[in-house]
Amino acid sequence: MRKLILLTILLVAALVWTPLAFAAGTLMVTVDNVTVHDEPELSSDVMFQLYRAMEITPEERQDQDGLTWVRFDIRGRKFWVVEKEGSSGVPLLSDKVKIDLCGGCDKKVVIDKKLRTLTVFVRKASGWEALRTFTVGLGKGAGQRAETRRITRSFAYLILKGNGKFALIENTDDNIDNALSKASGGKAVIALDRKTKTLALYSLNNGKWEGGEPKMYSYGETVIAGDYVVKFSKDKFNIIINKFLYPKTKMGDRKTPEGVYFIAEINPVSRFGLDPKTSAALPSLHLSYPNSFDAWDGLRYGIISLKDYNRITSAIARMKMPPQDTPMGNLIMIHGGGNDDWTAGCIALEDEDMKGLLDEVERYTCVEIK
Repeated sequence: MRKLILLTILLVAALVWTPLAFAAGTLMVTVDNVTVHDEPELSSDVMFQLYRAMEITPEERQDQDGLTWVRFDIRGRKFWVVEKEGSSGVPLLSDKVKIDLCGGCDKKVVIDKKLRTLTVFVRKASGWEALRTFTVGLGKGAGQRAETRRITRSFAYLILKGNGKFALIENTDDNIDNALSKASGGKAVIALDRKTKTLALYSLNNGKWEGGEPKMYSYGETVIAGDYVVKFSKDKFNIIINKFLYPKTKMGDRKTPEGVYFIAEINPVSRFGLDPKTSAALPSLHLSYPNSFDAWDGLRYGIISLKDYNRITSAIARMKMPPQDTPMGNLIMIHGGGNDDWTAGCIALEDEDMKGLLDEVERYTCVEIK
């Protein structure tokens, strides 16, 4: 009898909690924007907007007045958004969509944080074509730069040990076995042949080479092995050890953001960078950080208020500079002054490169940081 009562209680509890246990995975906004309400009714208060490619995790679904609504929570508050406009309507949210946020642009800038490169692309009939690439620096703490001693012999082996450590072995022959035997526990070995001007990457599994052909590179090409980015130049291996390449999330974290931005303003006289010929101050490019996606994360994780979220997204929707007085941080720019990782979160170029970049871009140019 007790078992029957307990089973009945469990069944009733399951029925009561079933609507709240709804889980549909992450959904993405597929239209330009969608309105978020405080109740599952079009006449209810509008709280904020979600924009194309933003993501939510639904907690409950409800059909009402020919509309399908989903509920999601932010720090204990419940919000409602239309998933689709009727059974045959256009889906406003979807889990199977890929969106290019620079798709409508004629020119874009792509900054690769791992490689420390900035590339200007122009749209052609056949797709995006790279015009120019520059080396850049990021915020302090983004990684560690190092170089080996000058290599004088015909063959050299760079052992990447992991945890930011490495070792260099020089030799007069191409006996890779010696280097591999000393790479116990390491991540990879890069073999340099100065006679053929090639590099061979031997990726290791638990510190061991499992055979097969190594991946080959020519002089000047970038070799990526885990957190290591390696180039051979001027008789030395130049190494970037990538650590803490996390996106900027708040004021004072000294990190470079990630996402799609636009050049919101051009500062004609920057504090960083001088024209190599005239010594006049170079302009800098003020990016639209925080963007709507930064603001969305800031709202969900309690960094900013709903009021700040609405201020930021409203400005971005109008292609204006977003507020620079929120806890998300501010003043993210592309500027001159040298391409080491020395900034507080900006992207820095050598002065000559910055001058060249200014010839390629203008206000509202799309800038993707990844």
